[in-house]
Amino acid sequence: MINRWFGIITFFCMLSVNTALVFRDILPDRLAGTPPESDVEVLKPGEIRRAQVGIFDQRGRRVGCSWTRSQMLEDLPLLNVQSWTMLRPLPLPDGLRTPRVRVDTHLTYQKDVRVDRLSVRVHSMELPLISLEGEFMPPNDFPCQWQVGTQRGSFIIPAEATRALGDIIRPFDRLPGLWVGRTWRMRLINPVSQLFPGVRIREMSVQSALVRVTAREMISHQGEPIEAFRVEAENVVAWVTEAGSVLRQEVELPIVGLLTLLDEPFDEVEFHKTLSFSRED
Repeated sequence: MINRWFGIITFFCMLSVNTALVFRDILPDRLAGTPPESDVEVLKPGEIRRAQVGIFDQRGRRVGCSWTRSQMLEDLPLLNVQSWTMLRPLPLPDGLRTPRVRVDTHLTYQKDVRVDRLSVRVHSMELPLISLEGEFMPPNDFPCQWQVGTQRGSFIIPAEATRALGDIIRPFDRLPGLWVGRTWRMRLINPVSQLFPGVRIREMSVQSALVRVTAREMISHQGEPIEAFRVEAENVVAWVTEAGSVLRQEVELPIVGLLTLLDEPFDEVEFHKTLSFSRED
């Protein structure tokens, strides 16, 4: 009799654990919906949106900055998005440091919210040329060509997947229309793998990530308490306002560790200094 009850209890324990795993790991992926609206669906013709985030290391020291400029055009391509991310040398184990780099990203979008063209370039005195170029090809392909020094390669992703696109340093730009439980898939570009000593790229690709809105939390931003959505993906946590502004992102990078990105007022002077970054810097 005791063995029978023990078997019944064990069965229901296993059932509950498996059910929890399904709800946590499998169901969100199967039920992943459309990503939040992009600027193609929000901005008016001629309207420009500017955004800036400061980048800080685990000790709270500023190690970089990132700027984004989105402009809605009158004709095709419909939306032009440019971002510039400057990273100062980052400390690594054994007293090593990453080089100083600037990552330039340029995307254009069509009416259907898919990316029409993609260009990523990494500028640094200490690294070989790093670039990634992609262009939409009907009916639903987005072939990309990459180059790291003398190495070259290519890959193809579904054009539909470019509706939600980010980079590994700054995954999210703007996320309107969130609710707790919302999930979607996004693609992350990783143009900075060569920053880390001992890492030699064999191929470049765009990583797929499942994004979940897990809770509403109170956070402090610029000294003020603000209620925000908590958004999670692998190695990323972000806090987003009701209007879609991404106030804070925490990104875990290999070797470097945790980087924190904080929304800031757009600084025109610092922005133009970044654009003048050259091999003489």
